[in-house]
Amino acid sequence: MPITYLPEALSGENTDEALRERLARVRYVFTDLDGTMMGPGSTVLANAAGEPSCAFVETLIALKQTGIEVIPCSGRNRSMLHEDSRVLGLTSYIGEMGGIIMIDRPHDTWEYFTAEMDYDPACGLTPHEVIEQTGLCDQFISRWPGLIEFHNDMSNGYKHREVTIGLRGEVPDEEAIALLDASGMALDWGDNGFLNYISAPTTLHLPEGVRGRAFNIMPKGLGKGRAIERFCELRGIDRSETLAIGDSSSDFLMADAVAQFIMVENALGDPHADALLEKHPKTVVARGRIVDGWVNAMRCLLEAQGRRM
Repeated sequence: MPITYLPEALSGENTDEALRERLARVRYVFTDLDGTMMGPGSTVLANAAGEPSCAFVETLIALKQTGIEVIPCSGRNRSMLHEDSRVLGLTSYIGEMGGIIMIDRPHDTWEYFTAEMDYDPACGLTPHEVIEQTGLCDQFISRWPGLIEFHNDMSNGYKHREVTIGLRGEVPDEEAIALLDASGMALDWGDNGFLNYISAPTTLHLPEGVRGRAFNIMPKGLGKGRAIERFCELRGIDRSETLAIGDSSSDFLMADAVAQFIMVENALGDPHADALLEKHPKTVVARGRIVDGWVNAMRCLLEAQGRRM
């Protein structure tokens, strides 16, 4: 599949004017965190090689000064995203693969979003607890000992999740989906990309050479794309003013909901990357892995808005 890379500069004879016009309209950036916006170890003060760098912070400040809002869109839980957004000076986020939509963090304005899964907030349980009652959690762990475990969310524990069940390891997708189908609930199996590292504590004993992936058991139809649509509905955002950027299959769903989707270069290693590029020919690739690609993409966006860094 042909790959279109973002240019180093939006000037010159070969400039894609349609791309420039789409970028010039952007006021909202929905961004994945791990594998995209964050450097190794989830730091914001390093480049992709782990070397000290202020490039991310400088770029984030420039976006804010230009009037562009950055909205993290992540599989992380509320406690993590609440602190991430506070430290970065961001006021909104989408968490747990789209299940938590935080419209206004300072005023605690938010809602659960469960797409096609039946959920009544009056039940007194979180969507996560409703799913847990099916016994699925125990089924997954007992079926693949040493190959899958609950994602500990930086040692916070999976019980801190409110909508999805976070897992990590490596198991056959088809068999995992069959377990969900047998549960009687409207649930999906979400692939959140390859693991850059496995934080302690862990019970995993993966075969040599297997990196493992992050997974989510989540309400059927839930995803970052549909959550962005709901976010824009709640905020009254014109989707022609939106851009999304990511690195994995779960991020690729954002392409359906925004005017422009960008992949960081490491996303090309995802097995679903070719299908995304075929379905969304306007998608472009930012040169550079993880945070380096993110910074390059945002600098291109800023240039389209008349600001050079």
